[in-house]
Amino acid sequence: MKIKNVVILSLAVLAAVWICGCGGSKQKGDVDHELLETADPNIDWRSLPRPSGGLALSIDSEAITADEIIDPVRQQIGEIAGQTGYEQFRAKVKPMLGDILIRRIGDIRLYEKAKAALPDNVDENMIDKIIEQEVQRFIAQYGGDYAAAEKVLKSMGTTWKDFYQFQRRSLLVQSFVSEEIKVDKPVTHSELLDYYNSMKNEYFTIEGQLKFRLIDLEVAKFADANDPNVNAEQKAGELAAQLSERIKAGEDFGELAKKYSNDHAAKDSGLWRPIRPGSLAEPYDAIEKAIDNLDIGQVSEPVAEGGHIFIVKLENRQIASCKPFEEVQGDVESRMMYEKRKKRVDDMMDKIISQVDLSYAEGFLEYCTQKAWQDWHVSG
Repeated sequence: MKIKNVVILSLAVLAAVWICGCGGSKQKGDVDHELLETADPNIDWRSLPRPSGGLALSIDSEAITADEIIDPVRQQIGEIAGQTGYEQFRAKVKPMLGDILIRRIGDIRLYEKAKAALPDNVDENMIDKIIEQEVQRFIAQYGGDYAAAEKVLKSMGTTWKDFYQFQRRSLLVQSFVSEEIKVDKPVTHSELLDYYNSMKNEYFTIEGQLKFRLIDLEVAKFADANDPNVNAEQKAGELAAQLSERIKAGEDFGELAKKYSNDHAAKDSGLWRPIRPGSLAEPYDAIEKAIDNLDIGQVSEPVAEGGHIFIVKLENRQIASCKPFEEVQGDVESRMMYEKRKKRVDDMMDKIISQVDLSYAEGFLEYCTQKAWQDWHVSG
């Protein structure tokens, strides 16, 4: 398959998520068998010096080191090692490292496929320019300071040369994958509408909202410490009745809220921030019940609940709904195309992973498991 130069250029900004965690094919001859002698797991690792280097698994022109397989899960490995003996540790950690090894082999295999797909007359200068742009973006993240960017690379254990190679690798793989998963068949209107209906509640919901003003008379504040015979509930009820009549007579609800309400929003003329229906706890859930049958602009009768007397004015009610299809059609199509491409990527990766045979890497995996155990005991 030929990859056109213009495809390489257009895919420089493709999402790298399409190629992360890929599996790869596996053939006999991938492993340097003379390197796969295993060590005795029963020896006392703490009595040995920390190894330098170690076994490597050869895949095509690349080599996978034990640390590459161990590092992504080193923290999890430490947690397991601290709680188990070696056999239990091995049973849990070896499959984990095997999954990482499969993905690493897949990454290499995918890159080999991408390289093989390049046409003989590919414009290397164009690829170099794209890679240089990515390098400049990286430097720009550190204020355009080359030395600062280089320091970051060194802290990651890498170099500019490695960085360039990584960018080239990513570009070629993304280009290859995009060609493999290209969706040529146009999406019909009925397909879009069906997809919209299947996901609108998850992505395009407009939450319901209630907006209101409140006069909250807290009964306890009407008690008189100097006169125990004062009925606080009765006094609060009498004031609530008076305020209700004054509002009906045309007095401004907000001004009365400022003067009489014991609520936190009194200073804002009793206006609450919009709430989601069903979100108020007791006793304030009585507020929502009080305005259930109100039209916008109407005021409730006084409602006594949990040591409060509430008078509520409904300012606005927004019913829960979904954004209409016409408004979000472009977004729906983008999401649908993404799902189609993702499925093709997943199918392609599943096929590649199904071809991976780790039996030829058994010794390497065993070594990685033992090294992980040893590393933890030496460092721990």
